[in-house]
Amino acid sequence: MTLILSFSMYFLSFAPLWLTVLFVDIKSLFEGGDNKWTEIISITCILVMTLFALACMVFIFFKSSGDTLEKYKLKKAKENKAITSEFLLSYILPLFAFDFTLWDGVVKFLIFFVVLGYLCIRHNYFSVNIILEVIGYKMYECILINEDGCDKERIVISKQSLTIMGGYEISVKTINNDFLLDTKI
Repeated sequence: MTLILSFSMYFLSFAPLWLTVLFVDIKSLFEGGDNKWTEIISITCILVMTLFALACMVFIFFKSSGDTLEKYKLKKAKENKAITSEFLLSYILPLFAFDFTLWDGVVKFLIFFVVLGYLCIRHNYFSVNIILEVIGYKMYECILINEDGCDKERIVISKQSLTIMGGYEISVKTINNDFLLDTKI
């Protein structure tokens, strides 16, 4: 997984927070807050970064030319339903404590966000992504059988219901060492 995709997925995983910050900053602008530049810079940065991250995600996830596809026989799949709520409660909810209408609150948040982002990207952690869930993707813990007959445990991101596809062959592309993307939409 490229550094750009890692950052894009990390950034988009905070979509509920970004929507809330946009709401708070726009509301503060209309109510005549004291720090108009903080709100304007915040709104601009969030919108630009969201568009950039969405473009990267669409390019990586939905382009098919030149991708190396691997075929596996699906032995077993279990939908991972808890991963999104755990991520929201662990990472997103605490961030609502920061005041995004004050420049020092934004700086405190950025320190936390950059450190957390560095750790996630450095350890090749694929962030749970609300955007993917909204457009219909789910994460499955799968046991796959490769051409040599060896079992591999991977997380597969798919629009298909993989839990009922045991024994079928699926085509995937690698996102990183642990995550694969089912190419059948």
